[in-house]
Amino acid sequence: MSDETPSNGNHEPAPESAPSSKSSMPPAVALGFVIIALLGVIIVMNLRSRFGPPADSEEIRALKAEVSAAQADLNARRVSMGLRPIEGTAEPVEEVAARMKKDADTMVALATTLQSTITEKEAQISAKTAELLQSEQNRQALVAELEKLRQQLGNALITSSQLDLLRSENDTLKAQRDALSSEIAKLRAELAAKGEGVAKEEYDELQRRIEEALRAKDFFEARVKELEAQLAKANLFASSENELLPAAVELFRSLRKLEGKADSEISTAYSSLGVSLGANVLHTLNFATGSAGLTPADEERIRSLVAEIPDGDLLFVVGYASETGNVDNNRTLSSDRATAVAQLFSTVKRPTQFVQAVYLGQTDRFSSRIPERNQIVEVWRIRKK
Repeated sequence: MSDETPSNGNHEPAPESAPSSKSSMPPAVALGFVIIALLGVIIVMNLRSRFGPPADSEEIRALKAEVSAAQADLNARRVSMGLRPIEGTAEPVEEVAARMKKDADTMVALATTLQSTITEKEAQISAKTAELLQSEQNRQALVAELEKLRQQLGNALITSSQLDLLRSENDTLKAQRDALSSEIAKLRAELAAKGEGVAKEEYDELQRRIEEALRAKDFFEARVKELEAQLAKANLFASSENELLPAAVELFRSLRKLEGKADSEISTAYSSLGVSLGANVLHTLNFATGSAGLTPADEERIRSLVAEIPDGDLLFVVGYASETGNVDNNRTLSSDRATAVAQLFSTVKRPTQFVQAVYLGQTDRFSSRIPERNQIVEVWRIRKK
């Protein structure tokens, strides 16, 4: 089926085009036309005076009137352009023509100079406009970078305060747990010392107190484990460059600079990182859209990688997300992916191995056409120096 609209048989007449406005004629061109017309009249007048009717005929008088009118018009134009008017017609035609030609040449030269000046000024204006545009782009880039740094600083301050609060709460709970443990031991000793001679009511009260203390002890122990896990996660994940282990700082900076680079540059950079930093990608894990969960195959591969890494080396886990969706959500998603991988490494690694997670947010570095290829975590190995 065609996309054209069918005709109803009525053809409306095309609107008449508006008459184009007359372009203003440059003064030098107008002066040239007047000079040519005047020269023609003068030449005709001279030819008629030699070979034509008597000087006082009607035709001669008409020509003279035409010459006078043309001369008056010419003088008016000359005065408007700042030139001296032509006085009388006594001078020879050749001199009048020469002077007119000279004036015309002068006008053309002035017009050329003016046009050159206008062109030069337009070039200067264009250069200034481009410079202002570049300055505005630089200003906007600096404002965006400043806002990003402010957010990172705020996140760092929040993370620091949360860590201090967790440590304080953890210490308090540990003290309460230890106190309960002491009280339980004391109650049991008291119960054992009284033996068979204790009254049933007193025995039941002691037993109740022991059970309450045990329940409280279990609660505090569970809370202590939860806080210790949160502390481990906080130390495991670096939300900014300032929280990175020293061995990972340079690699993080290098990876961040690769955003927006060509594939050939990225490939070259990855190769050079092995030489300059002793770093290489051990494994890449792919994630489903919107997910930070590990598959059983991922978990098995992570456990097997631990055996391949010598003591003292650092596992640096970098999380990414595709550019589809919200920027802030992608930042969180990339950090959750990196943290999930690093946490599993942390549970199976040896004490002499190190692991840390970081995120680089959304990217199209790994594929600009297939977003899902950017939903990954890179596991880097940084060799001990």
